[in-house]
Amino acid sequence: MNNGKVAWRGNYPALVSPFTKDGEIDEKKFIENIEILMSEGIHGCVVSGSNGESWALKGDDRLRLFKLALETTQGRIPVIGGTGSIITEDVIELTKAAGALGVSGVMIMPPYYALPNRREVVAHFKAISDEAKTPVLIYNSPKAAGFDVTADVCEELANIEYICGIKQSTPDFVQFETTVAAVGDRMVVFTGRSASRGLGAVLMGAEGFVSSFDPHVMGAEGISLFELSTGGKLDEARKVQERTLALDTALGKIGTGPATMKAAMNILGRPGGFPRRPLQPLTPTEENQVRAVLDGLGLLKTDRAAAE
Repeated sequence: MNNGKVAWRGNYPALVSPFTKDGEIDEKKFIENIEILMSEGIHGCVVSGSNGESWALKGDDRLRLFKLALETTQGRIPVIGGTGSIITEDVIELTKAAGALGVSGVMIMPPYYALPNRREVVAHFKAISDEAKTPVLIYNSPKAAGFDVTADVCEELANIEYICGIKQSTPDFVQFETTVAAVGDRMVVFTGRSASRGLGAVLMGAEGFVSSFDPHVMGAEGISLFELSTGGKLDEARKVQERTLALDTALGKIGTGPATMKAAMNILGRPGGFPRRPLQPLTPTEENQVRAVLDGLGLLKTDRAAAE
């Protein structure tokens, strides 16, 4: 239960983890990306989420990125670190280490691949809360985890001391709405999929977004959706939402998520870098498809791209 432990609110991009061609972490690009996004208006950030290729990061890699993010942000925005994994003890250990570094909280998905049942998932999160004592943002992505954190599960989890919020990324918008209704008074409810439903989510009570393509590719325009929506500028918000939806839909048909996002960023002169294996950079044909999408939305005409 939150009880004032955190004040997370706004647009929190799930940061990409830029790698070199050889698969090493590109610290310079990682720092540059955070600085650019802060200058464009983000309210917080998530390190080592799905966009950050968390599955390709060892524990030491994650802690290294958390430390870089904290040093770069210097307390200006909250940093949430992704510490999810399969084995409960591993998650506890990494969460303790992340908390010691000073993250605002951690984002954790139910254990994937193992296919635990509800009792086991609740026990997993309770053990993390009891032992790590660090605010937790649950990450519900049913397709990735093999478990769906529905509204009734959230009601049970909301009774656990350090379970402070949920990133509700289920494709079922009704489930998002029922989650807000069930636990919005006890947990911070963020939406994933902001490129397709950020405005609707705010109108139904979302406290923020854990965003993806929209801030990384569209910059300030994509980031603006949250404040336009919460500020009652609905006509402007609708226009931005239409464009983020068009971008997300088109790019979602090309390549694999993080690799496609990085390709789009690189084309625009933003610090995307390379993906880490098993993901592969886009083919030249796929890059041309991405370029066509960006051009169709007028994004190639940005000052940043022109400067390259």
